[in-house]
Amino acid sequence: MNKILIIGGSRFVGPYLVDLVLKDGNDLTIFNRGNFSSEYPNVKFIKGDRNNGFATLKDQHFDIVFDTCAYNGVQTQQVLDQIDFDFLVHFGTMASYAETHIFPIKETSPIGIWPTMGDYGKGKAECEKVLANSHKKYASLRPTYVLGPNNYCDRENFIYNKLVKGEAIKIPGKGTCLNQFVFANEVAYCLYLLGKNKIEGEYNCGGDEYISLLDLVKEMASISGTVPKIEFDMDHDGSNQDESLFPFSNENFLIDNQLIKKTLNIAFEPLVPRLKKDWEEYYKNNLK
Repeated sequence: MNKILIIGGSRFVGPYLVDLVLKDGNDLTIFNRGNFSSEYPNVKFIKGDRNNGFATLKDQHFDIVFDTCAYNGVQTQQVLDQIDFDFLVHFGTMASYAETHIFPIKETSPIGIWPTMGDYGKGKAECEKVLANSHKKYASLRPTYVLGPNNYCDRENFIYNKLVKGEAIKIPGKGTCLNQFVFANEVAYCLYLLGKNKIEGEYNCGGDEYISLLDLVKEMASISGTVPKIEFDMDHDGSNQDESLFPFSNENFLIDNQLIKKTLNIAFEPLVPRLKKDWEEYYKNNLK
């Protein structure tokens, strides 16, 4: 049994991670702003804002810390300086990579600025640089676009809503660029295995398949039994993306996922069957 701390964990990937930690009989503490359900037995909840520091944890030692919500270097540095732990798992992102036109992106590719990713990508790149210079034992998981039920990013919900209502979907550019996706439960499983086994290093996390934005919309239309009304928005192509008009940018973003698959001996779910499952079990009756 490990003594584990989860920072954040209140939504989307978080509950999957909590379930995995508890299933193995670990001693779990959750630190967040109080947005997490207290229905879990034998879990210690500590309410706090990470931006105010971790003084409430100063007398505790944790075998593993999962940081699910560090968005800049200052936040990551506070964890390193103020929490006593053996191993840290950082929930990173593909957005921390520097812009490139050479694919697939490998874990050894440069960290830096990708203009479309904005302040989010810039902040997550800061986190990676702080960790790399920390001399602490850690793993960083870098998922591509994450999908699944209860997605707080307006992705599947956005597209299905447009389809069901018969509204035009304005795809940036011609929608021909390729992307990869991964599902929330898969991300949680990778995070947990890295922490449980204290496996150091940086790891990309994304499915095996590539799909264009245009074909993604067509597949989701087929799944939902709708006819898509597609318009091509040339004004918001590439780095001119406007997330209020479409949730993904028309830029190639392809990562190499071989290292995480080999290290953890895992396989990723095929995209379309899983989209169908999530539609039937969740989005069909839960569009917002």
